[in-house]
Amino acid sequence: MKKFISELNAFYPAYLKAHSNRGNQVLHFIGATLFFTLIALAFILPGYWLIGAAIFTGYLLPGIGHRFFQHNESFRGSKPVLCVLCAFRLYIDTLTFRIHKKLKMAEAER
Repeated sequence: MKKFISELNAFYPAYLKAHSNRGNQVLHFIGATLFFTLIALAFILPGYWLIGAAIFTGYLLPGIGHRFFQHNESFRGSKPVLCVLCAFRLYIDTLTFRIHKKLKMAEAER
């Protein structure tokens, strides 16, 4: 477990650099917020189709961010578990207004 956590912490600066564009960050944040909202609604309301809508939205908006704002590819294919965990971390850092501080630290690691 310690090895996995250290791998996650080592991967996060590269993940941040791949998400440094403000437009990409906004689309990731909106996509994640809609994902969480739709998943919650799927369990509150009797509409399990909302799970599909949540997954679609959760991939569509970040995909647009990478394609049109960041101009890069997602790491999702090569390190899916680390990407999901880093996405949660990015969401929390954005929600708590620590994202710019973390980005500066990631840029300084070059």
